[in-house]
Amino acid sequence: MAQPTTTFLDELVAAARGCVALVVGNRQAPTFFDFRQAGLVGSFIALVIGLAVQAFGPPLLGTPAPAGVASTVVILGAVVAGIQFGVAYVVLRQFGRGDGFVPFVVVQNWATMFQGILAVAMIAIFGEPLAMEPGGEMARLTTGSIPFVALGIAAFVISINIARLILTLRPLHVALFVIAQLATAFVMQPLLGALL
Repeated sequence: MAQPTTTFLDELVAAARGCVALVVGNRQAPTFFDFRQAGLVGSFIALVIGLAVQAFGPPLLGTPAPAGVASTVVILGAVVAGIQFGVAYVVLRQFGRGDGFVPFVVVQNWATMFQGILAVAMIAIFGEPLAMEPGGEMARLTTGSIPFVALGIAAFVISINIARLILTLRPLHVALFVIAQLATAFVMQPLLGALL
């Protein structure tokens, strides 16, 4: 169980250390997160911050964006997070591990915030990871894409280690849980993006 924290800043620092622990596979990762009700509330504040950074960060850093994109990013991010939480709840109940739902939500919210902040920082430093070919026919990877690929790999590792270290699922259940989460994200993001 995580040590009680006194402020949101304490919780943020501890969660950052926990996310690093998840990336490297440190079994002490759960001790950095607060799974009490206060920690759950703090993690939702982190999720809101993460969505706001993703929505409003790039324009503030000079990356032009069409009108209405910020609100679309917030809506899309919130809907995808809600659907992922719903899928996680159903899958964990099927595994007989409903007790893992709150820890999953807490850690996922913090990981989403840090990933969003890192993605915006990388856009500011390296530019967009995809560039349109002249005429706009197809997108190609830019030379600054390598950090984004690394961020994607880190996000995948975090997903596995949330299931493995935070939820302490068995190996087969880890695989099924991660596949369910990834499938939800990959199916819902383009679909919701087209609708919004």
